[in-house]
Formats: sequence, structure tokens, C-alpha cells
Amino acid sequence: MGASTVQFHNSYTTVIYVAYMRLDYACGDECGDPWDVLGWVRLSPGDSQSRANPTNNKYYYYYAEATDGAYWAGPYVAEVTSDRFEKCTCLGVIVENGEPSNPYYDVGFRELDTDAYGGVNFTP
Repeated sequence: MGASTVQFHNSYTTVIYVAYMRLDYACGDECGDPWDVLGWVRLSPGDSQSRANPTNNKYYYYYAEATDGAYWAGPYVAEVTSDRFEKCTCLGVIVENGEPSNPYYDVGFRELDTDAYGGVNFTP
């Protein structure tokens, strides 16, 4: 069993925006892929925020972008959008005026083992 919450801390020099992905069985019921992707957590330098890990899953995933262009990414691909969002990983296409559109783009998430670490400290 993993941690029930994950903490994000900004030890970087500029504002960071964090997207995260967590296990959500309701997503699996909806479309077969049980991962929920959420964003964005805004962290000014020195700020910390926690997010729930409601299933206490051992693995939690994160991706972050700093306002100066720095980023923290990994090999686990999921879709994000520039606006605040929450979506199951298998969803994303929206129909507008009869035409499908997808406001999302792929980024790579890093894996966090919540058995070993309670969160992420973003450093230069």
C-alpha cells in the first residue's frame, strides 16, 4: 500500500505547474484504463501542496513545467491541456460543431513510488 497523499514542494526559482496521474477505478469502469490525470497545481517558490491518493496505490505519476521553460518529465505518456483539467487517460476527444477535436497534447510523466517517498521536491 502506498501513501494516502502526495506532497509537491517547489524548491525551484520560479513558479511551477504540476500535472499528476493517479489510479482511479471509476476511470477503468468508464473506459477500461484506470488512470485519472489532473492539472494544474500552481506552486510559487517555497510553496507546498498535497494531493490525494484515494486508492493508496503504490505508484503516482507527475509532470511539471516552470515558467522559465524548465520541466520535469519521464517515460510515462499521458495527455494534458493548457487549461485546468481532469480526465481519464482514455478520454480526450471532444466533438465541436460535428467535428472531433482534441485540446490535449502528450507529455511524459515520472513515476513516484509512494512506499518510498511521500512526495516530490522540485529543485534546480
